[in-house]
Amino acid sequence: MDGIQLIYKLKKEVSELTDSVSDILINGEVDNWAKYQYMVGQLKAYQQINQEISNLLENKEQDENEGTVVKLNTEN
Repeated sequence: MDGIQLIYKLKKEVSELTDSVSDILINGEVDNWAKYQYMVGQLKAYQQINQEISNLLENKEQDENEGTVVKLNTEN
């Protein structure tokens, strides 16, 4: 497994964790304030991780595209 595949797998896992915690909160399955605060903190962390992964992938895609540009000399 190369690095890019690993990043996509990590992004998928974080998204699944986010969905799981969100479902628990939305369904009202939290029985006290401390657990609620903890789960909201988890969601914030997962969102930040997902954003960082997206930023890394965006930079990687831009780097890959830079190598496909062909400059032509038009001064002849």
